[in-house]
Amino acid sequence: MSALSDLDILLSVIENPTRRRILEALVREPHYSLQLSKELGLSQQAIMKHMKVLEGCDLVRSYSEESDQGGPARKLYVPTTKFTITVDFGPGLFSADIIRLALGQMSNSILDMHQAFARPEQEKMGDLAKVHERILELRETVAQADRELEGLQQQRALLIETKERALEEAGRVVEEQIDDYQGRRIIYEFIQKPELELEELALDLKIRDDLVKRTLERINWRG
Repeated sequence: MSALSDLDILLSVIENPTRRRILEALVREPHYSLQLSKELGLSQQAIMKHMKVLEGCDLVRSYSEESDQGGPARKLYVPTTKFTITVDFGPGLFSADIIRLALGQMSNSILDMHQAFARPEQEKMGDLAKVHERILELRETVAQADRELEGLQQQRALLIETKERALEEAGRVVEEQIDDYQGRRIIYEFIQKPELELEELALDLKIRDDLVKRTLERINWRG
């Protein structure tokens, strides 16, 4: 059995609605298992099972933090990675991709924020006006980012439509001109993934290089 890809693993993890809710909570601020248990209405044992899966896939990390009430140290959970998953599906088109994003100092920043908001109440009071102003600035930054992302999504939709039409026509041409199923599969993959070299194409299809080469030579491809 072949090893699962990063995409397969991530999809298997985030398909679980409870784990998605845990991740939504963690990107908002670091949480203890007891906090997550109360917020999600689950036992701590159930939460810990999900945390084990998330840690095993390197989506979250735990830090030991001393209790402010003199009790045993507690585990504080923070997210540790960033990624975007895109799935495009339509007549003649299917693609699923994962884009890993630079993490930078995200985890440290979240911990710093957590510590800052853990200051004594009297120390925070003098900053309320600045906090209010900054919250409004950040809200507008998010709104602007959403507007620009919406514009990019519209551009992407047009490009996807262009690609889909090309692949639909490719499917018709290949079906009309190539007699055997294996050959059609190779030619269609050749059209669909122009970034792949011959050896990469063969590896992707799990077909011998010489078979891919002979098939492509039928359309006078050289490379």
